[in-house]
Amino acid sequence: MDMLARRLTIISMLMVAFAMSLAVAVSADTERRREAGNGLADCTAHTAQFCQARLHMIDEAKL
Repeated sequence: MDMLARRLTIISMLMVAFAMSLAVAVSADTERRREAGNGLADCTAHTAQFCQARLHMIDEAKL
């Protein structure tokens, strides 16, 4: 029983480490997108409607 508890503890710690590294990666990606998302470069990959909405949001944020 003691061996099973140790194995479960190790597995749980590995899962926590994986979850934390995933959270850090997602956070870094979100920050990167936030910083790079304020320009017109985003519009080249999307539809015209998306670009108009995005530019409208940028203009409102500057006011």
